[in-house]
Amino acid sequence: MKRLSLTIGLVALAAVLAACSNTSAAPATSDPGSPPPVGSAVTVTARDLKFTATEVAAPAGKAFDLVFDNQDGAPHNVAIYTDSSASTKVSVGEIFGGPAQKTQSVPALDAGTYFFRCDVHPDMQGTIVAD
Repeated sequence: MKRLSLTIGLVALAAVLAACSNTSAAPATSDPGSPPPVGSAVTVTARDLKFTATEVAAPAGKAFDLVFDNQDGAPHNVAIYTDSSASTKVSVGEIFGGPAQKTQSVPALDAGTYFFRCDVHPDMQGTIVAD
């Protein structure tokens, strides 16, 4: 009986030690308030027939992905132009209804400010600051 109690005690101790010695840790996540690393995706969101942020930052001199999060049922896109005249296109994303997300590849931008809008709803506008 003593031997059985000792064996049960050792098994229980081994189980506790195994549970406490788990060395796997949750993966590190970035602080949601910090800017994304250079070269990562830039996100633009449409909700209630407007862009939720009218100024976004992008890396200068490096191509990047623009993730467009259309939270409206209405069709939208993100079209980037050199300025507000919208005469010189830089990158024009696909027009689609939401809620859905699409990613468009944007070529490297020189440092500066660029105009973006929804081509379906031209009053939805913003600026991209590349630096």
